[in-house]
Order: sequence, then structure tokens, then C-alpha cells
Amino acid sequence: MKNFKYIRLLPVLFIWLLPVLCTFPGRLDAQTSDQDYRVPLAGVLAEVESRYGVDLVYREEQIEGLSLTGAFWRFRPDFRETMQNILLPFDLFLVHQEGDTYRIKPYRYPEMSPEDGKALLQHLSGLYGNRTEWEQRKSELRECMFRALDLSPLPPYPGSAPIVSNPRKRDGYTIENIAIETLPGLYVCGSLYKPARIRGRIPVILCPNGHFETGRYNPDQQYRCASLARMGAMAISYDLFAYGESLLQFTPEDHHRSLAMRVQVLNSLRILDYLTSLDYADLQRVAITGGSGGGSQSMLITALDDRIRVSVPVVMLSSFFAGGCPCESGLPVHLCGGGTSNPEIAAMAAPRPQLVVSDGGDWTREVPEVEFPFLQWIYGFYGREDLVRNVHLPGEGHDYGPSKREAMYAFMAEHLALDPGKVKDKNGNLDESNCTIEPREEMLVFGRNGENLPGNAIRDFSTLERIFPYHPPGEAGDTGRRYIPGPYTRKIAVCDWMILKRQKAGAFDRAKQIGADGLEVDMGGLGQRPTFDNHLFDPVVRKQFLDKSRGLGIEISSIAMSGFYAQSFPTREGIERILDDCINTIMLMGVKTAFLPLGVEGDLVKYPERREAVVERLKLAGQKAEAAGVVIGIETSLDAAGEVALLEEVGSPAIKIYFNFQNPLEAGRDLCEELKILGRDRICQIHCTDSDGVLLENNGRLDMQRVKGTLDEIGWEGWLVIERSRDARNPGDVIGNFGANARYLKSVFK
Repeated sequence: MKNFKYIRLLPVLFIWLLPVLCTFPGRLDAQTSDQDYRVPLAGVLAEVESRYGVDLVYREEQIEGLSLTGAFWRFRPDFRETMQNILLPFDLFLVHQEGDTYRIKPYRYPEMSPEDGKALLQHLSGLYGNRTEWEQRKSELRECMFRALDLSPLPPYPGSAPIVSNPRKRDGYTIENIAIETLPGLYVCGSLYKPARIRGRIPVILCPNGHFETGRYNPDQQYRCASLARMGAMAISYDLFAYGESLLQFTPEDHHRSLAMRVQVLNSLRILDYLTSLDYADLQRVAITGGSGGGSQSMLITALDDRIRVSVPVVMLSSFFAGGCPCESGLPVHLCGGGTSNPEIAAMAAPRPQLVVSDGGDWTREVPEVEFPFLQWIYGFYGREDLVRNVHLPGEGHDYGPSKREAMYAFMAEHLALDPGKVKDKNGNLDESNCTIEPREEMLVFGRNGENLPGNAIRDFSTLERIFPYHPPGEAGDTGRRYIPGPYTRKIAVCDWMILKRQKAGAFDRAKQIGADGLEVDMGGLGQRPTFDNHLFDPVVRKQFLDKSRGLGIEISSIAMSGFYAQSFPTREGIERILDDCINTIMLMGVKTAFLPLGVEGDLVKYPERREAVVERLKLAGQKAEAAGVVIGIETSLDAAGEVALLEEVGSPAIKIYFNFQNPLEAGRDLCEELKILGRDRICQIHCTDSDGVLLENNGRLDMQRVKGTLDEIGWEGWLVIERSRDARNPGDVIGNFGANARYLKSVFK
């Protein structure tokens, strides 16, 4: 009996040995179907190491208490397939470290194995093989991304002026603290760096922060923006959501909510809107660069907005990692198109210049062999492989340090016409010593303790959710009527009769001098003639016009029947011939839109009794336009609701509204509310004009920034045609008046 105590310990010993014994299949009765061939995971992994000669690295707590059914039935000749079968039930996955060493990691949705990343790129490569197919894919991705972000359409712009504080001068550059209200009560704060002297138009560079310590106060971030300013650009460094001064409104935990991704995209687009509206901004030289999470922003904003002309994502491009923070992957952008990845998103920049900076110490370690060749292949569709480059630093890690900045400076200098000498010493080495590294307190917009935070500022996340609710695509609240927000195609044209060149080929030269993109060509005088005094039916004249248009790059935006300003559309004899002549001219000139003012005699406010005649003639016009595949845009004296009713009565999709800003302004109506009532699909073109007296930029009753915000909100794009708005002090200065108006409109809308 003295050995009885040892006999009692046998069950305990058996239980302790079970995981070890179970690594030898077939030796225990537990290895039968009665127990579903269940084996502790620790034993399964030990057998894997033995069979395949590998070393598996994992934390003991990851597998503690876990058992696997059908354990050894999951083994396959291929090691990776075996591990996938084993790990998948536990939401674990395998990552190759080096040699025969592999790490087991918890499953995270934005991360996959490098092998799976390569396989995804191979799959994507099979979806398109030429430029046409790629452009179709890109269009579908962009539309889906805006839906995934629930930013289609964009929310209304608050319209408040930026808050600027503490401007200061440094060596060759200036800095000012700036806050932009992107939603009512929501502010994004940043530091705006500019050259000490601004001559002419200068480049714009967005520098979104990554998740580096201290955010935009980080010395690397300050060096970058100050150096770019010294080189001749304005560069803005701005906070992540719920980082920096955003913490006056939210908590650090709020940064890890999915809405952070949506807010950060909106913030970048609003910042881009503001900076490109400045009269010294060069809209042809707009760039973005950021590291880590800022690299994610750089790729995504470039994919979404064609205003970005140069992109430099740093230490972020990876086929197997989409960004571990919800601000990078918290919304289903990467699920678009049946599944996409950051290389495909980065490829959406093509053929715009792009530099990818990668290193050997993070998930960008395989860029030269995997992701970069994919980008080169896409750029090859445009014959511009030279415009995408990779600087790989195999001995470096995850940062935006000096060597990475040096590569970026050279690329920006090349493609934005900046001065690279401003960041070099006499030996040609990187020199950022003229940049001042400021303390955090000096960079604050709202004061050291947030004492200057505006009174309307949101103070908690629940308020943000209430004013900015997220509607996933296809769920309740998602109307399905979605438009793709910016970058909108909005071009500026002038009327040939207003620049004193009615039906003259010289109107194209004058439009070029004015700085317009296009010309609205008139049908000629009407008077008591049976039809317009139209010379465009003459093939010689028509060829002159078309040659001028192509040669000067001045498009024909529309054909105008301006004669009806003074003639009676409801009662004019021979209306069918007149309409036929106009539609035939449109088709001969390769244009899609005609302008038809109902004029004084067709004023349905003054003469409501003429409505029936107007409707009948518009129905006739609609039938003819539909058959020809063109649109006739009408200008009326009705308010927007009245125009909606009129269009419904006419019942033709070929009759739309040619909106004129002057009409609601003269009647005292809210111009922007009128635009919203009409909506995107009822407006074909816009006479972006007011009565003569002052230039558009000096017009106190016409808030063009608010107009732009409204057009963004409803998703409208098209031609903005300047008709009037001449300075009363010098109405005869055609080039001066229309040139000033064209420049102003481009600064706002382009």
C-alpha cells in the first residue's frame, strides 16, 4: 500500500502527457472518429515542425486550451496548405519570417500572407490587359470607393472662412496655424507652410500625417513641410482625426472607429478645395505625400481626386497589408470591385507621376519584386512607365526619415518645377539645417488649452455620428441615388455674341486670350427672317470654325439661339424650321447642347396665359432633340419649383434647364436652394453670370464658394458659361472683363 499514492497520481500524469502523446498519430484511442480525431493544437503544431522541418513562432497564450478536430486529417503534402487547414478554424494565419522560420499571428482583416498578396495581384492582373479595360475597372473602383465611404454626394460645405493664427517668418519660408471647418462644428487643424516670397502661382502639396509619435508636431513632419516651402511650394501638414488638436473635440479611442476613415478623406478633400481656391495656387502642380497612415491617405486621395497631379506614398504600399488602423481600412473600400488592394489603388494614379518609397523593415519590403512591377505594368498601358518610380531602402525601417525625404524632394522638384538647391549643401548633400523645429505650443491654432475653440465646435463622437451618419451601401438610409463626387469636370466658356465676335471664327482667338476653355457659338441674328442668319451651314465657314477649335484647344460648349431673347418663342411663325436649323447645326458642329432662352415674350411669370403654347412647342423641340440625340436647354423666368413642373409637363428628357444665376438673384430668390431643387439631372449648362455692374469676384450678392459647395453637393458637372458681369467702369474692355471672370471662376471651380 506504500505505493498507492503514486498510483493515484497516474491519472494526473496521463492528462499531463496527453498533448505530447497525441503528437504521434495512431498511438492512442483518442485518435479515432469517436473523439473526432481531436488533438490539442500545441501537439498539432509540434508535429508540423517535425514533419516539415520548420520552426513555428507563437505566443503560448495564443493556443492555450485550443484543440483541433480532424487534426491530422488536415495535413497535406504542401506545408502552406496544411497550415491554412490547421489555423483557419482559430482565426490565425501564417507569416514567413526568414529561412525556415514562420510566425503565427491572429487574423486581422487588413493583413494577409505575402503569398496571398501576390496571388491577389495575379488575380487582379487577369481582369484587364489594356488601357480601355483598365480605365473601366478604375471608373468602377472609384465609384464604389465613394459609395463605401458614403461620400457620394459630399456633405454640404459649411462655407466658413478658415481660422488662421500665429503667422511667423522663418528662414526662407513662413508658417501659419490654420483650422478648416469641414462639417458644421468639425475642424481639421494644420500648419500651412509657404515660401517667404510668392511670385506668380506656386505648387500645392498636401502632407497628411501618419501614426508617428506627436503627429504634425513631429520633427520629420516639420522638416518635410518647411523644406518644401523653401523649395517654392505651399505645403500643409494636418492632423489625423482624433489626433493633435482634434483631441479638443474627441478622444483618442475615437480614432479607432471606422468613421475616422470617412472623416479623414473628407478633411483631405476640403483642404484641397481651400488651397486650390487661392489665387496664387497653380492647379497644374498639386501633389500629396505622407508616410505610413499618411501614405494610405496619399494613395487613396490620389485615386479619388484627379486634381492630385503628383503622388509620393512612403512606407505603405503593400500587396498583403491594407493598413491596420480603421482610419485606413475601417470602411469597405478594399472590398470594391470584388476585392482590391493598395497596389491597385496606387495604380489608379496612372499616368500621373508617382514615387513609391519602400524599405526592408516593414510590409513594403517586397515592393521592388512584387508591387512595383505591377505599377509599371499599369503605367505601361499609357506608355509612361517612366512616370512611376521606386526608391527602396533595404537597410531602413518604418519612418519618413532623411533619406526618404531626400528621394521625395528630388521627385517633387522634377515634376513640380521646385528648386532642389534649397535642400542641399555646397557638396550636394541633403541639408535641412535652415528649417526651424518648433515646439508644439507654437503650432496650436486654438491656444495652449483650447481656449479659442469656436463655440459651435462638436464636443463628442455621438454628436458627430448624429450629424454625419454612415449609411453602408445597400442598407437602410442608402437611397441608391448616388453621384460620384469630385473631381468634377467643370469648364469655363464665354458667349461669342458677348465678346463681340458673333458667328466669327475670331471668337476662338479671343476666347483663348480671355483664358476660357470653350465658346458658346450663336446661331446668328433672327429678327424678321424666316430663320437665323446662320453661316455655319456653309462648309467653308464650318471648317474654319472647327479648325480654329481644334487648333487653339477651345471647345464649342453649345450652340445658342440667343435671338429668342427678343423674339416670341410661343407665337413665332416657322418654329419647326428654326428648330430644325438649330439641331442640324448642333449635329454638324459635333455639339450636344443648344441654348434656348424663352425671352421677354415667353416670360411665363408675366404671361402665364402663354404657357400652353410654350409647352406645345417645347414638346415639339423635345421630340426633335431626342431623335437627334441632343439636348435643348431652356432659360425661363420661373422659380426652380416652377421649372420642375414645366419640365414634367413637357415630358421630354431632351429638354432641360439652362440655369442663369442672374434670374434668381434679380428676383431675390436663394440661388443655391434653386440649384438643389432642380438637382443635377435637370440642369444641362449654366450661365455663370449676373447683370453687368461688377466683376464676378467683386459681386457681393453672388457667393461663388457657396455655389461651388452646392454644385458639389448635388454632384453637377459641366460647362459654366460667362455671359455678362462686366465692370460698369469699363464695360468695353472685353479681354479685361471676361479674362478676370474666367480666372476667378477657374480659381473657384478648378
